[in-house]
Amino acid sequence: LGLLGPGALRLLDPRRVLLVAACSAAKVQGGRPIAQSIQPGWPGALQEARAHVLATADTDTSGELLPAWERYTGTFYRYAAPALGEAVASGNVVIISGGYGLVRADEPIAWYNKVLRLADWPRGLLESMLVSEARRANLDTVVAFVSGTTSYAQLMRRISWRAADLDAYLVTITGVGGGAMFEVPRQLGLAFSAFWKQQDDHFPRGVTVEHLR
Repeated sequence: LGLLGPGALRLLDPRRVLLVAACSAAKVQGGRPIAQSIQPGWPGALQEARAHVLATADTDTSGELLPAWERYTGTFYRYAAPALGEAVASGNVVIISGGYGLVRADEPIAWYNKVLRLADWPRGLLESMLVSEARRANLDTVVAFVSGTTSYAQLMRRISWRAADLDAYLVTITGVGGGAMFEVPRQLGLAFSAFWKQQDDHFPRGVTVEHLR
């Protein structure tokens, strides 16, 4: 792994990369009936795995849905706004989810309560879905904003990006002392915003970029 600073992202066009974020435990309840998206659906293997995982979780089955990026309300999502909304509208954003595996940010999802456990998912499935999503969007670079000690980062690190002919960067936060449960996602949200707006001087001090191979 190559450990770099945010300058490693300077030459990337945020609208031409697959942006990856983590879901959050905090979620808006309720929602509204939403028509099916015109986007291509996920492969059957992911749909089947989702159904299995959600069946074991606390899930709202009322049919009330919200786009994923509006469903999640954790610290990252509060501090990434409003850049995140702009990225959803004009970029390519996917979210690693404990209940859905992988969701496009504008994909309608129900409320659920399920921590990401990689062992819940067929081995290699989420990895292949991330690679396939980058290819579907005709992108050759992936940039993920997740805590470095989580299952989200573990997933990103165990993909063989070079073999997939993709360039991947993992944006994490280091050097945080007390209050990390709040401070790490806060800084990640600010880092996402700085990257999307291409404001190099707005990256938080603790940002570390890993060039994944």
